[in-house]
Amino acid sequence: MEEDSPTPFEDALERTGNGRYNYLLAATCGLVLLGMGTDMFGFGLVVAAACDLNITVTQKGILTSLPFIGILLVSYVWGYISDTRGRRFSLIISVQAGFLLSCLASITTNWLFLAFVKFFSVCFSCAINSVAYTLVGESCVQRVRSKYMLMMTCFVVLSPGIAALLTYPTLSLNFESDVPFLGIKFTPWRLLMIVLAIPMGIGGVIICYFHESPKFLINVDRQDEALEVLRSIYAINNRNSSVKSDLQVKSIYLEDSVSTKEYSLLKKAYEQSAPLFRPPLLWRTCQLFFIVSVIYFTNNSLLVWLPYVLNMLKVTQSQTGYTKGDVCTLISVKPEADNFTMEANHTKITPDICLGYIEDNVIITLVASAVVYSFLNFALSYLMRWRRLVLISILVISALSGALLNLMPEPISSVFLFMAFSCTNQAMGIMAAYFVEFYPTSCRGMACCLSIMVGRTSTFVGINVVGNLIFHHCHITFYIWSLVVFSSAIAAWFLPHDKPLQSRT
Repeated sequence: MEEDSPTPFEDALERTGNGRYNYLLAATCGLVLLGMGTDMFGFGLVVAAACDLNITVTQKGILTSLPFIGILLVSYVWGYISDTRGRRFSLIISVQAGFLLSCLASITTNWLFLAFVKFFSVCFSCAINSVAYTLVGESCVQRVRSKYMLMMTCFVVLSPGIAALLTYPTLSLNFESDVPFLGIKFTPWRLLMIVLAIPMGIGGVIICYFHESPKFLINVDRQDEALEVLRSIYAINNRNSSVKSDLQVKSIYLEDSVSTKEYSLLKKAYEQSAPLFRPPLLWRTCQLFFIVSVIYFTNNSLLVWLPYVLNMLKVTQSQTGYTKGDVCTLISVKPEADNFTMEANHTKITPDICLGYIEDNVIITLVASAVVYSFLNFALSYLMRWRRLVLISILVISALSGALLNLMPEPISSVFLFMAFSCTNQAMGIMAAYFVEFYPTSCRGMACCLSIMVGRTSTFVGINVVGNLIFHHCHITFYIWSLVVFSSAIAAWFLPHDKPLQSRT
């Protein structure tokens, strides 16, 4: 018999259990995140191989920066849509539109059209990074919530490696097909654009078969729909249950619901984000945004320069026989490297010549680092009972690696610490769990989307500012950078302790 008294949402969700629906939802959202990652991170590989567009070095820089600019411009909008129209709605629209636009980019006639189409593609697909976590967080019981989010992050971490694996055989193909009405030749790099978007397209179809977040439905006064969703989840998770009514919940209430009023569009958008910057959430918002900015600033900036550093190591050793010194010693030879040429297939190669393929060492590096980071992320998902301590440990390890890489006597160990310095990506899933847990349902989507905007802003700054600093003031840059990462570990120390942590609605 169903209970007559209203049931708190978390209690009602707990009764649905943890089963097939949750596994499949987390796996599907993971696939969507993987698709977003392969499409976004693989775009740099596409640009490097698009020889028939005659893209200059400057134009390549513009193209590879566009995804981050798109994210900065529309994250706020997607936060508003997610909190007013729904998580599932936002995810379906963003995934399917992003997939179609990425495919359209494969038939661009010049680099400006490619930039235009890819910009709008990212403006849609960037919503995936926050909405997917929110949907899973609001549809799964609290005891496995953080674990699922960290496992989903494994897909994001693995995406550069998957993009590299898809790139190598695709660009190895040798064909040209005329497209008369566009005046272009369909070559392997154009096919690669479609191949990289396929995981996102598949995920965009599968996600249609899942329910809207029940927590969102309750928050917008769609009580009957929320109950039906919970009963459906219960029936799927409990195969032995013959009827949905076995859930025994008649009505639900949010423990900390927020009343809503009718506002104009701009006023409503403001009201979605204003609570984040008012007490009692102001301190928590500043704390989490600071940690997120350091995490993205460190990981994404370093990964962009990693292939270059490895090439510098190879060139320095082959041309000078030099085998001693740290990463900064290698970077200091940049003035020579600007003029060097490398032998490949008996052809002189300079930075201004388009090869039409990606060097093997870049592919191997991306795959190896992605596999290692993904494995570590999966292992950490089983330590979410101590997620605060795990977060602090990750940041401390990163800070120590950045400080010690300048002290290494030879390049290999210094490069290893260079990669360890970028291990902050292991904390992305933990931060997503905190954003889902600390903010009320009414502004949770906005909080998650703004966190991505903050993270990508710091990435843009890191790539364009720090990337230049390390070539002119390398040692001091890494020391200061390490202090910044360590300061984020101090900020993480003041997060709530794990055991008494309570979920907000």
